[in-house]
Amino acid sequence: MSTDDFGKYVISFAVGLFVGDLLMTKNDKAKSSPVEKVEIIDSLTKVNDSIKIKVEQLDSIKDAKIIEVSTLDNDSTLKLFYKLVQE
Repeated sequence: MSTDDFGKYVISFAVGLFVGDLLMTKNDKAKSSPVEKVEIIDSLTKVNDSIKIKVEQLDSIKDAKIIEVSTLDNDSTLKLFYKLVQE
């Protein structure tokens, strides 16, 4: 191996180390800290809880409508039917 070949290997090794170091620091910056992960989980939990509350409200409205319809007699059932058909 001549000194020219040795110099090429040293330069290519140094360039490889430099590129590897750049890639590693880029990957480290892309990772989020545990605090950021906890904040994301907390915000998702809040959104999930608000959706659960909305679904519970819709269920209670649905249940109230079912009770309202089930207590109708024949005349009011026909009135409700005609009202729904007109809409």
